[in-house]
Amino acid sequence: MPPGLPRKLRDRVSAGEKISGPAARRALTAAANTPRFEGRIVPRTFARKAAAFLARDGVVLFDNPDAMLICAFKRDNALCEPDPGANAPRQYDCRPGCGNTLRTDTRLLRERAAEIDQLAASAPGPLGRRLKKNADQLRETADAHDSTAQTTKAIA
Repeated sequence: MPPGLPRKLRDRVSAGEKISGPAARRALTAAANTPRFEGRIVPRTFARKAAAFLARDGVVLFDNPDAMLICAFKRDNALCEPDPGANAPRQYDCRPGCGNTLRTDTRLLRERAAEIDQLAASAPGPLGRRLKKNADQLRETADAHDSTAQTTKAIA
């Protein structure tokens, strides 16, 4: 779990940001129950303890900025088809509809869609149409989040 991700998620939803996705409740629970890292000297046994933490049957949160979502990773639910015994998702194989995903902010989706629209405007025919379709899909994802997103109180 990237340091600070549970705290960032807690802070964002505490500030009123809404979340959506099939793993929203699991992620909020994980963020609420993960202790804050206050800093300490790391003993030799840390690597073994960290591996045990990642191998547990709990929820581990992974920020995926490329897919603009958070993965509340649970290997049994993952559509990215992680290797048996994997303790992390295949970050570059994030798939729509995965039961491990949640979204917190659609601003990035809309910004990326606008960037792709600019590229599409100067791209030749077929490539421009594919880029435009990709931008439209990002906006549809943002619209779906906006219509289904809930506050922490509504989810809990």
